[in-house]
Amino acid sequence: MGRLLLNDNSSIKIARLITIEKKIREAQSKTELEFLIVNELKDLVNYDVAILLSANKIGVTEVKTISNISVVDQTAPLVSYIKNLTNNIVLPAEENAYEINLDDHETVEKNYERPENIPSNGLIINLQSSIGGLQGKLFILSSEKLISSDKELLIHLAGTIGHALFSFKKGPNLFDKIKSFFSGKFKWFFIITSILILLIPINMSALAPVEVSANNPTVVTSPINGVIKNIIVDTNDPVVVGDSLVKFDDTDIKNQYEVAQQTLAVAEAELLRNRQSSFANAEDKAKIMSLATEVGLKKKELEYAKDRLDYIIIKAASNGVAVIEDKNEWQGKPVVIGEKIMIIAETSDVHFSIYLPVKDSLVIAPNSKVKVFLDIDPLSSIEAKIDRTAYKPEITPEGVLAYKVVASLTEDLENKPRIGLRGTARIYGDEVTIFYYLFRTPINILRQWIGY
Repeated sequence: MGRLLLNDNSSIKIARLITIEKKIREAQSKTELEFLIVNELKDLVNYDVAILLSANKIGVTEVKTISNISVVDQTAPLVSYIKNLTNNIVLPAEENAYEINLDDHETVEKNYERPENIPSNGLIINLQSSIGGLQGKLFILSSEKLISSDKELLIHLAGTIGHALFSFKKGPNLFDKIKSFFSGKFKWFFIITSILILLIPINMSALAPVEVSANNPTVVTSPINGVIKNIIVDTNDPVVVGDSLVKFDDTDIKNQYEVAQQTLAVAEAELLRNRQSSFANAEDKAKIMSLATEVGLKKKELEYAKDRLDYIIIKAASNGVAVIEDKNEWQGKPVVIGEKIMIIAETSDVHFSIYLPVKDSLVIAPNSKVKVFLDIDPLSSIEAKIDRTAYKPEITPEGVLAYKVVASLTEDLENKPRIGLRGTARIYGDEVTIFYYLFRTPINILRQWIGY
């Protein structure tokens, strides 16, 4: 009778095994398969908890699914305990299944204490695929040790599970290809070659915006306090000495001149009357000196008014081209003596104004090499050398804190770049290794972050 009962029990388990294998083969997704692995095996083997484990790209064990739990919380005490246990325990890799006793592997970290009511008997089974290798591990926890026949059933089923897990695995990604490529002897060749390449010396360089500027331009400033009526020339207009550049509103200036003329005439008439009457009147004679002084003052006022009238139109004092930012902005604008209005630049005498951001600043020596790429011709470069560098950075119109670097041409160009053109300049500094060139910015950020 006992043998008949054993045969019946074995037949039932085999039937259940076939059913589970059928469900595993018919799983439509990896999520469904993982749920079947940890829950359906209870029909075959008696256990308390089943946990499906997998290794991520860096070899750290992760908990994928747990029996009777729909969503795994990676911060849960049980999950943290299992991950810490499996990542730190040394297990024999050559065996397909091995037993452990949790009482012999208690963690000492407070954050990974063993949760209460967790069985101490554990069985870890490798889920191997004949094609893809190890696909994960199945961790079985039970109150009592599993019998040998149950272990054999689980080991048999592990092959089916491993093959099913591999079927849902995508083809090798870029990380896997790189990892396989840089393995074995080639790995050391790659490491040594990379180190040697990083030690190759190159010139430090940085990119910065650049503008073509005039060298020693003639600055046109306001000779009087007044209101600009209009700018006669346009930007880049050629001018010669004596050409009219700016015209002021002359209404107020003419009135002041006419008033000065009349005031002078009145003062001279008063002086003449007093001189004529001074022979008979001692009081008028005493006023002659003060009236003569007043006449002299009125003449000075008339001369000043005449000078202002002569400055109504500003004329060019040198040859070149006119450079003005916005002609319309100046019309009707009041100005004071000495205020800059425009410049007259010589087209053949130019330099490059480079604004090197502070974050990209490097050690620059006089006569350092510069290559300028103008926006109108980005495929060609212009050779230049550094003449001087500003000691203190300044805020550019773009709102960037930068050092102003002035560079001059080192080649005799037939057609000099036009004043006002913009582009990008590459400034070459001291010689450094490729490693420092590539990681200079991260090193600066790290140094600022750690305060060293």
